[in-house]
Amino acid sequence: TIKDASYIAVNDTKEQEFSLYRILTAKDEDDLLSSEAINFAVDELDNFIIKDVRPKNRSFSYVINQLLSDSGCDWVLGICEPIKTVSSTFYYTSMREALKALQELGAEFTFSIEITGNKITKKIINCYNQIGKITNKRFEYGDEVLKIVHQQDRTNIVTALIGRGKGEEVGDGYGRRIEFSDVEWRKSNGKPLDKPKGQNWIEYPEMTKEYGIPSNGKMLPRKMVVIFDDVEDASELLQKTYDQLAYYCRPLVQFSTEILGSDSIGNTVSIHRGERNYHYQTRVFKVVTDHVNGRVQASLGDNLSGNSINRQLSQVQSNISDLDSNKMTWYDSTEIGKYQDDIMRGAGANGGSIYMVNGIEAGVSQSRETYEQVFMDGPKIQDSQYFMIQNNAGISFKQCKKGQWTTIQD
Repeated sequence: TIKDASYIAVNDTKEQEFSLYRILTAKDEDDLLSSEAINFAVDELDNFIIKDVRPKNRSFSYVINQLLSDSGCDWVLGICEPIKTVSSTFYYTSMREALKALQELGAEFTFSIEITGNKITKKIINCYNQIGKITNKRFEYGDEVLKIVHQQDRTNIVTALIGRGKGEEVGDGYGRRIEFSDVEWRKSNGKPLDKPKGQNWIEYPEMTKEYGIPSNGKMLPRKMVVIFDDVEDASELLQKTYDQLAYYCRPLVQFSTEILGSDSIGNTVSIHRGERNYHYQTRVFKVVTDHVNGRVQASLGDNLSGNSINRQLSQVQSNISDLDSNKMTWYDSTEIGKYQDDIMRGAGANGGSIYMVNGIEAGVSQSRETYEQVFMDGPKIQDSQYFMIQNNAGISFKQCKKGQWTTIQD
């Protein structure tokens, strides 16, 4: 029966919800039938394509439902915890890629189905701030139940971080980014590290002592910059920077254990290494369940498989990623081109006026000969917001609030 099946449903919880897997391969050898299967949701959501969804400051639940509707996806949203808002562009991308993009904003997803009789009656996407729970499980480095799978020392270790937040609004753009120089932390007040007022970085002195930069008999901190574009509060910025530092200041280690329960994926445990003063929390990122013998092997610590082994905290790398995700699409550029064309031709709702400017009006000479042309989206300067100016120096585009500019020289 199993050999002829296409799907396997596994009830991993006490509720009547199942995880469904699509069978990729099946092999019958020496009276043992083995199969490989992929999570039904991950496999299926790749084939629902979102055409064009561009939310602006919308809730997670609104955006997910909009994505499901636009793609024609037959999944439904169940639990949705995140309360932050989303402003993004989803243009000819799959539901799976869209959910990965939302995950980058601070969400995690689980997938389940409901089965009635022999039919799938409901497919559910649940959205959480973080799956799993913080447990009281504590593991000591060298504990016999905690096996080291792989250890990668000195891989891009950073012992101090300069945190920078959202840029201050200046006109139509952003200027200098906020920092946490004016915020003070003291270990005597319960903070994890000392950070004096006036200092724009936070440091792990113990890690600098061991992994810092040697200089004249002492060790200097290995510093890097980390940017949080969505953080506007200095205290929150310091906390987020510390959270990053706690990960990047130590060597990466991957562990496995067989004592955690089958519901442990996503759970947070603590690992301690006394001789090096490492004390940190980490999550279970992989669970292998032997349903025949009832054994569960969990992988926790740092995921050192594949490309995860080389962590990056490079702002250049981040900027490249930002550029790739925020660059103007061909659709955007053609729409802007149409808009500019309408302004110059005076066409439709976007149409405006063309003003022929002489040297006197432009303030460049005493001549009444035409010096430049101004294209605008309104009948006159003070009623316009978008301008294109063309003269012998070239072409420029300008923008203002209506009424901000009242003359050509303005």
